[in-house]
Amino acid sequence: NIKLNKELLIARNELGAEIFQQHLREVFGIPCLDFVKTIVINLPQPCYADCYYCIDNYLRNSSIDTEEFLKICKMVLQEFPNVRSISITGGSLKAPDFNRLVYLIRKILPESRISWNTNGIGIDSSYSEGISMITRVNLHRNSIDDEENKRIFKTFKPILSIDQAKLLMAEKLNIRVTIDETFDIDKYSRMETPLYLNRLLPGNEITDKVFNDTLEKLNISDDVDRRRRNVYLTANYQGIPVRICVGDKLATHVINRKPTYLNVAIIHRSGIVCGSWFEDDKVIFNPYDKEFIQDGQSLTLKKRRNID
Repeated sequence: NIKLNKELLIARNELGAEIFQQHLREVFGIPCLDFVKTIVINLPQPCYADCYYCIDNYLRNSSIDTEEFLKICKMVLQEFPNVRSISITGGSLKAPDFNRLVYLIRKILPESRISWNTNGIGIDSSYSEGISMITRVNLHRNSIDDEENKRIFKTFKPILSIDQAKLLMAEKLNIRVTIDETFDIDKYSRMETPLYLNRLLPGNEITDKVFNDTLEKLNISDDVDRRRRNVYLTANYQGIPVRICVGDKLATHVINRKPTYLNVAIIHRSGIVCGSWFEDDKVIFNPYDKEFIQDGQSLTLKKRRNID
């Protein structure tokens, strides 16, 4: 009974009737094709690093109150009951609020795999409760040298060292590295910690070569996680588990595009929910369009600008 717009009619011809009907549904009242396997939660408080390559840079001046943000997270988690992968990333939350968020995920989606992507700035034992409910922590690093890494992060705040992270996160810890022209897998393997490797985008001839040379060194298994828009490989290097995100292009940004194909659901720190890394593209819920009623309470949202 879902009314098909022009974009959906084109998608039906592309996918075929059977696959089309399997994925067609309304998300927040919007008809679309739901291929979502992962919900991304982009934490609303400021990120204390300023990495030059971060895709989130342009979103930093748009955030929302923590309580309102958690209400939207609850709403989105309930909207996608079949999702089994949650990625917490971006920004920050104080430990009590972070622990509440992870508990909320576990309560609504108890079988989900929760990964937390963090640069380790300001993280300490007060986050232990949340960490205990998380599946994997990806600790972002640009260098194995703590001082060099701090320089690249451009922060003056304390950063959790790799040795401290091993104590706090134990077997959940992975070192997340974006492969650039300086990447050397032998240096990172000496930390004896699982690695999560990303391709640098946009890259260049040198970084692409380093990425491909790294792949040739790995013992890659047949365990391939194929998403609609990405591929993840499982590998091993000298006894160290390695997971690789094989991206081949930057996310396309189309302003006001309809969410015809919904491959991921991203809760932006502004409270806007999209199927894109850009908060004006594939919008599926915009709390600033109207007043939203959740659990009998009015959710009135005010966008805050120029957050330090």
